[in-house]
Amino acid sequence: MEQYIVYTVIIFIILSLYFNWFGASFTFVLAVLTLGISGILQPKEILSGFANEQIVVIIVLLLIGDIIRSKGILNNFFEKWVFRGASNYRGFKARMMFMIAGSSAFLNNTPLVAVMMPYVNTWSKKHGISTSKLLIPLSFAAILGGTISLIGTSTNLIVNGMLEDQIVFDEQYTLEIYDFAWVGIPMSIIGLGY
Repeated sequence: MEQYIVYTVIIFIILSLYFNWFGASFTFVLAVLTLGISGILQPKEILSGFANEQIVVIIVLLLIGDIIRSKGILNNFFEKWVFRGASNYRGFKARMMFMIAGSSAFLNNTPLVAVMMPYVNTWSKKHGISTSKLLIPLSFAAILGGTISLIGTSTNLIVNGMLEDQIVFDEQYTLEIYDFAWVGIPMSIIGLGY
C-alpha cells in the first residue's frame, strides 16, 4: 500500500507543479504531510529536512536581501557609483551583468537578484526600456556568477549539505568555497560575452 501512496504523491507533485495548482511551496508541504500522515515518513525524518544547515543559511540570506531591498540602502550606491553615466540600454546592461556576475561569486545570487530587481525596474521605466530586456540578463548574470563558488547559488549549498550527510562512501568530505571556479569562471566569461 505504501508504494501506491508514494506513486500517487509523486504524480500529484508533477501535475501540481506542471499545472500550477497550488504553487511549489504548498505542493511540497501537502506531499510531505500526506507521507507523514500515512506513516511513510516519521516525524523525525520530516523535521530533519528543515534542520539542514544549508536551508537555514539560504533563509537567512533571503531575509538579509529583503531587508536591504526594503530599506533602499543600495539605491544611492547604485545611482552614484555603479551606474553613474549609464544612460543607454547597452551601457547599463553591460555594467549590471558584470557587477552581478562578479558579486554572485561572493554572495548568494538569490538575495542579490532580489536586491537588484527594484532598482533595475525603476531604471528601465525611467529610461523607457522594457523591464524584461533587463531582468532576463540580470537573472542570467546571477546564475553564471553563482557557478563560481559554493555560496554563489543555493543549489551548490544544498549539494554540499547532502554530501556532508551522505553515508555511501567512507571518505566524507565537503566542497571548498572555490571548487567550482575552474568551470564557473570560464563559463561566466563565455556566457557574459555571449
